[in-house]
Amino acid sequence: MLKIGVISDTHLDRVSDEFKNIIERVFHDVDMIIHSGDMTSRAVYDYLSDWDLKAVRGNMDGFDLWDLPVKRVEEIGGKRIGIIHGRGLPYGLSNLVFKEFQHVDIIVFGHSHVPFHKRKGNVEMFNPGAFKGSPGQAGTVGLIEIGDAVSFRHIEIISEK
Repeated sequence: MLKIGVISDTHLDRVSDEFKNIIERVFHDVDMIIHSGDMTSRAVYDYLSDWDLKAVRGNMDGFDLWDLPVKRVEEIGGKRIGIIHGRGLPYGLSNLVFKEFQHVDIIVFGHSHVPFHKRKGNVEMFNPGAFKGSPGQAGTVGLIEIGDAVSFRHIEIISEK
């Protein structure tokens, strides 16, 4: 069984102890991490690189992250996974990112800050939501498990405060 931690929209300017504690608690047994953009600081990228990290650049990422691709396709556990942040309004975002890839099994995206999982044709669409959440909403991350079957799960982030 291959376990993939999925995170997006961290929007952090530094790596706090709280961020480290949450990531280490929630992703303690993952084989790799996918970050679908808007890290907003190189420090977050460098910290997550302690895992096998597959990341893309989001619309809020600064010049220090411009070496990251806007989209990418990775072969992971026998599945072709398209990774992209997304753009524009949240309404219709899944359709927009769906059109960005061909011949993939899974598309991981972010941008909307809204957890999402839906099958579209033969493609599983997965947005982990936002690490920091939105006002009044808890943050979320995701977990993808690839084995005989593929499963997707959203995990609510419980802040230490």
